[in-house]
Amino acid sequence: MESYWLCNDCMQAVAYDDFCTLSLYYSEAEVERRITAMCTALQALLPLSADFDPHTHTGSEACSSHPCDACCSALHGARHRFTRL
Repeated sequence: MESYWLCNDCMQAVAYDDFCTLSLYYSEAEVERRITAMCTALQALLPLSADFDPHTHTGSEACSSHPCDACCSALHGARHRFTRL
């Protein structure tokens, strides 16, 4: 099975179909562009299953400098492991 490391934004999109945090960082036009790009990238990886434990932090990195495997964001931050089914 293939594993992918997703940023918080992509994790929220996959797990909850929720893009609301994007408006905290981007303008309205940029939010629309980012959602479109994220959906396209995530569709290519589906079906995904969460492969991390939020309680033990297994399968999570609190601060990673590696780009997100879905949206390719190079911003440092948390990454969460997902496995393709």
